[in-house]
Formats: sequence, C-alpha cells, structure tokens
Amino acid sequence: MDKSMEATLARIKANIEQKTKNTNIAANADPRHELTENSVTKSNALCRAYYRFGLVEKRCMEAMISKLNPLRHDNIQEIELRAVDYAKAFGVDEKHAYEHIANAAHELMRRVISTEDDDGKGRTEFTLMSKARYRESEGRIVCMFNPLIVPHLMGLYGDFAKYPLKDAANFSSSYTWRFYELLVSWAQDKKKTGGVFVGWLTVEVDELRQMMGMPDSYQWVHINATLEKVTNELKEKAHLSVKITNQKTSRKITHLKIEFIEDEQISMSFSGSELPKKQHKNKTT
Repeated sequence: MDKSMEATLARIKANIEQKTKNTNIAANADPRHELTENSVTKSNALCRAYYRFGLVEKRCMEAMISKLNPLRHDNIQEIELRAVDYAKAFGVDEKHAYEHIANAAHELMRRVISTEDDDGKGRTEFTLMSKARYRESEGRIVCMFNPLIVPHLMGLYGDFAKYPLKDAANFSSSYTWRFYELLVSWAQDKKKTGGVFVGWLTVEVDELRQMMGMPDSYQWVHINATLEKVTNELKEKAHLSVKITNQKTSRKITHLKIEFIEDEQISMSFSGSELPKKQHKNKTT
C-alpha cells in the first residue's frame, strides 16, 4: 500500500472513530465539564407519553438521557451517572447522592411508560431501562436504556424536543418538569418566531393529567392547584409566562387553552391560531 492510500485510510479511520466514540466519557474525563452543560433530547411523542416518576427519578432519567451519544446508532449504550455529578447538578448533599441515584435506578427499571397507539384504540407500554448496575464502592450507577426507546432519545431533527438540562435542574417538583417538557414539545419553531420560545394549544384536561403523571383520583380542584404551583415555579425558575384558560363542555371544565412565552415577551396576547388536537397526540414513530 502506497503512502497516499495509507494517509486516506488513516483519515477514514479517524473520522469513523470520531463519530462513534462516546463523547460523554471523554467529557467526564474533563474536570471542567458540568453535567448541567448537557442538553436533553427526546421525541415529541415521548415528551407527551403517560408516566409517573418522582423528582429524583426524573432527575436521573433526564441526566442519563443527556449523556447519550447521538452519533452512535447501536441502541445499546451504557450510561454512567456518578453520585458526585448528580450532587453538584441538583444541589444534593454528596453523602445522600449515591442513595438517591441507586434508588432511582432501581425504580426506573420497574416503571412503565405508556403511549397512545396511532389508531387511538389502545396503548403500548414499555419499560425505560433494560439494565442497571450499582457500584456503591465507586459511587456510581451504570444503566442501559431499553433499545426500543433509544430511537426516541437520539433524534437530531424532525419531531424532537431539546432543552438544556440546566433549565430544569432547579425544579422542585416532577410536575413542573413534566409540564415544562410538554411546553418544549409544543413550542413553535424558533425560526418562525424570531428566536422567541412561544406556543399555544388546546388540550383535554384528562389527557394533560395523564401526561403529567397525576393520579387518576385527582379531581379538577387538585389538577388546578397543581397547575397553579407549576406555572408559578416556571415563572420564577424558567422565566416563562404561562396563561391557562378553562374551557367548558356543558358545565364541566373539559379542555384547557395554554399559551406560553418567554418573560422578555411578557405580553400574553399571542398571534396565530390554536394548534390542531392531532398535532400533540402521543404517537410512537
């Protein structure tokens, strides 16, 4: 083999290695890297799925999603979450951090995510994780996402939502995090809004309750109280103004019109029309 061919082969090998290496492992090796510098990416369908996680579980789930390498396509990545990184990202005492992540991984292995079938006649349920290893002496857990769900976590374009992990790291409620995630999935394309984070939609009360993971026993008074706390926290910590307008069928509140915008554009008089209901139905693709 002549030198020109060797040089070409070397470039090809280097390019392949660059595209397939786990950049998260490289990032973790850099002491300057912060977990909250990562971004969370997931399909809109997964953002709008039905599941109920506690705050610690939600933190661990999103932290590990943010560590997936989008340049790999084998669907079997093992993701490490260190207690020290968890503690720093979410403001938790290090002596409790390992207990948090170990318990969360145990619970995430057993939690079920439910999405509505395309024909609207049923639901499909699946687990989030396929494997979890606990390394107490090393202060870390190593988990593997269910290969069936990985395609919903690695999209680079299309019907996918993306947000910086730091934007949600300070939320004190899993309900706030879930609602924020829904807003991200419903937001208008920033290319069409001049870079402003903004959106509007109408959603059934019961569907929103399920997507946020509220118990089936919640009546309107409980749902309304939860949404009030959520919108207040979003205003304080995510700098989002949210307006919710109740809509009735007969005398019952059955739908909610939701409008949201960044604080910089604090006026709640939005332009445009409501999104069709079909645009935010849960679908697996």
